Amino acid sequence: MKRDEMYALALSLAEAKNRQDVEEALKFLHKDMVLHSPAWGAVARGIEENRQLLTHFFNSYPDYTVAFDDHLTNEGTLFGWGIVKMTMSPNASDARGMTPNGKRITLPVTIRMTFKDGLIATEHFSCDLAQIATQSGISIDGMWKNVFGTPPESTTA
Repeated sequence: MKRDEMYALALSLAEAKNRQDVEEALKFLHKDMVLHSPAWGAVARGIEENRQLLTHFFNSYPDYTVAFDDHLTNEGTLFGWGIVKMTMSPNASDARGMTPNGKRITLPVTIRMTFKDGLIATEHFSCDLAQIATQSGISIDGMWKNVFGTPPESTTA
């Protein structure tokens, strides 16, 4: 796949996500697509799991947008970086038991994609969970517990 084609697919996916258009976003994904989002401990395999994850995510962050600042490509891989903006919904599962401040947050993101059969085969979406919690005005430990099921382990010297 040509480098400009990879970037065009990444931009098209971003544009669909910026409109929270799940069905449009799925058109750019390979049937065996695997999405990794370590900040949320999420892995979605295949179209249906990606549909469920995106639907859940857009319910939690209804004004989500992402913009690439730049990118690099090589044979079959795109690595991009940019900015995500979003507001945590009061009913977001991330905020269960807490009240987000309703402010729109801005944070850096890195995205690595691979491609297969002219579609996106994998996406590794990386951002900082602590920044999401802090900018949303909720407890980092509380958000961690909501996402991962247990509070983060403390480290003592």
